[in-house]
Amino acid sequence: MTAPVVSVLVVTLNNADELVACLESLRHAKYPRARVEVVVFDNGSTDDTGRRVRECYAKMEPEGWRRLLLERSARNLGAFGGRAEAARLLDPEGDLLLSLDDDVELAPDALAVLVAALDDPGVGVAGARIVYHDAPEEVASAAGYLNRWLGTFSEAAPAARTPCDFVSSCGCLVRRAAFDAVGGFDGEYFTSHGDVDLCLKVRALGLAVLYEPAAVIRHKVARGGTRSPERVYYGYRNKLLLLRKHVPAWWRPGLFALYGALWLPRILAGSVGRHGGVSGPEVRAILRALRDAALDRRGEARRSTRPGG
Repeated sequence: MTAPVVSVLVVTLNNADELVACLESLRHAKYPRARVEVVVFDNGSTDDTGRRVRECYAKMEPEGWRRLLLERSARNLGAFGGRAEAARLLDPEGDLLLSLDDDVELAPDALAVLVAALDDPGVGVAGARIVYHDAPEEVASAAGYLNRWLGTFSEAAPAARTPCDFVSSCGCLVRRAAFDAVGGFDGEYFTSHGDVDLCLKVRALGLAVLYEPAAVIRHKVARGGTRSPERVYYGYRNKLLLLRKHVPAWWRPGLFALYGALWLPRILAGSVGRHGGVSGPEVRAILRALRDAALDRRGEARRSTRPGG
């Protein structure tokens, strides 16, 4: 049986060292190289990303890869804006799309394990077990779940393959037919929650989203993630935009009221506790996130509403 054609998509920005390590890990993948294309989308880097990728591709070209492509944007389109733009570059004959962050490294069998999970035609997405690069025994991202009524997100890390609501785009495999049917990644999320949106859209087609712990990907990310007013803004705004889109229309006013009355005070109290006092930039970012979500403002933050600006 011929192996499916896999399109590997990596969006990057000023992260040449970790991107090259990611590409090197792909070179060790136990999967037919003639059935894999690699597309790197540079979101307007100002470092030597372009040169480093070309050097890496020069080593890969004699190895029989299906296609190696580097595309550069004139400006930063965001993680999901970049993914949405890069999707047009993918091989139209591709069967599967492997979405990776530029700071991950795959175990040699990770791709093959994810491909096997999509052998079932009823599966649309399979997500890897994302572990910390410096502590691979610790899970960084696993099976995600959404409570549409409370507007809450949760995560679990089961030991066996299991259905869930969403997985992380830093390491997941998507059936191309499903990806195309739902319009791919929505670039209007800009930096976060675009993967959750994609998975929920795929599930709405009647296809399963699976967490596959046997596929291991190491992620160079800080525990709890990095926190800045910009990240806080996009995180809360996009969470609410996602809920606007995926909860029943009749419940949306109630959900926003619940956020204003219950979740917002808890979020603000958590910010105070985290900083040992009021962080003006972060509080402004939280309040702007809630306002912009209520106004359905999408994409990159407007200059007048950027957190701290």
